[in-house]
Amino acid sequence: MKGLEVLSNIINRNRKLSWILLISYVAFFVGCAAFPLFPQYSGYTNIFLHIANVIYIPPVLLVLIGKGKHIKAMRIIFFSISIGMLCRYFLEFGEVSNSVNFTLINIISFLAILPLVYMFSYYFYGKKLN
Repeated sequence: MKGLEVLSNIINRNRKLSWILLISYVAFFVGCAAFPLFPQYSGYTNIFLHIANVIYIPPVLLVLIGKGKHIKAMRIIFFSISIGMLCRYFLEFGEVSNSVNFTLINIISFLAILPLVYMFSYYFYGKKLN
């Protein structure tokens, strides 16, 4: 996998910056901008964003934390998504869309489904390398 070697070289040049970029990307683009999974007014566009993210985020996690650390990968994604959702909540505080988007079903499904999907993708990327 030449592509992963190139990615590894780029990430290993500055690991601290890579961690900041990964957590910021997951928090703001996944947790904040792409919440909820099924928005009431915009259809299924968020699902397509998540499918694209499942392709790009796990290899970066694989390079940063290594193979076989599934729970750590899931925790990183979970907490990053939680930070993004909290930012989204405060951005929309007092608006009608906040009460529409932040239902119990949307919150639980987002925080349960996405970290699991990213963890399984991380697992399969790690398996592919063996």
